[in-house]
Amino acid sequence: MTLAQRAGLGFVFIWFFVGGIGHFVEPGFFLSITPPWVPYPPPVIYLSGVAELLGAFALLSARLRPWAGLWLLAIIIAVTPVHIYMLQVPEKFPQFPIPLLWLRLVIQAGLIVCVWRSTRAGSVVFARA
Repeated sequence: MTLAQRAGLGFVFIWFFVGGIGHFVEPGFFLSITPPWVPYPPPVIYLSGVAELLGAFALLSARLRPWAGLWLLAIIIAVTPVHIYMLQVPEKFPQFPIPLLWLRLVIQAGLIVCVWRSTRAGSVVFARA
């Protein structure tokens, strides 16, 4: 694993560890940005926090890392509609400037690249041809 991959892995771990904890420390924030079409928002908020924490901790195991990467990619894709929803109705979120809402989508794309590159090295699942 290269130094860049290790740095990316550390970043991804911190991102999802802090984010996962945030679901339990500030569930009201996550509830406030949850689109109205999400069923049972409080359990979904807590379950997504657990999912992020499980993914973060799985990154620590070289054996689980490729699967953790896929897990975390699925989480990123699953929460992207929240960012799109916030852009569709920015008046509901006056605390967030519109450029920041767009920036979140750019960050999502960068995070996908970072997760992919930092979790695929040396794995059977992502072996190079």
